[in-house]
Amino acid sequence: MLGERERKEIARLWERKVRQDALNLPQAERHRNLEPPSAEFICALAAGVGAKRILEIGGSSGLSTIALAAAARQVSGRVISFEKEPIRQAEARQTLKSLDLAPFIEFILADAGSVLDGVGEFDFVFIDCEKEDYIRFFDMLRLPAGGIVVADNIISHSLTNYVAHVRSRPEVDSITLPIGKGLEVTRFTLPGQPGRSDLA
Repeated sequence: MLGERERKEIARLWERKVRQDALNLPQAERHRNLEPPSAEFICALAAGVGAKRILEIGGSSGLSTIALAAAARQVSGRVISFEKEPIRQAEARQTLKSLDLAPFIEFILADAGSVLDGVGEFDFVFIDCEKEDYIRFFDMLRLPAGGIVVADNIISHSLTNYVAHVRSRPEVDSITLPIGKGLEVTRFTLPGQPGRSDLA
């Protein structure tokens, strides 16, 4: 679960994001952060299922990374976080270090699409990146039976194509939760393999 220090830092990051939105800054200058209730949820879910290997696709400046690293700390797991913007990832590194969460996180500065094939299997995956990449990245994931993928912005960005795509997979159960901007929570009932859209 999140502690007081983590919650205070999440609140600070979220308040900054709200101010940036209010100023109508260009998207490139805004920090893309998960809403605090969604952060609480993914932390509780990842820890609750005992996820040892956690993947974050789109870490931005670290709000969701805090939640996932806190979950990893609770179960002696580890997070791999992909982000392609170096300034945002540098801030996230500093934030996680200040919260004593650095031992539970590995930061990778790269486009996830270029490295996902080589990172192996994960118990829990959080997706919060460019929306047009959701389906492509989902199809590249390897998860065991019981593995979970959570995708953000499902309701706010009307990501019906993503929802339809993941629910077309016969080896998953999936539901949209009205938490924050909408989370699609997808659980693999059988092992998931890259590009697999049906079962033999």
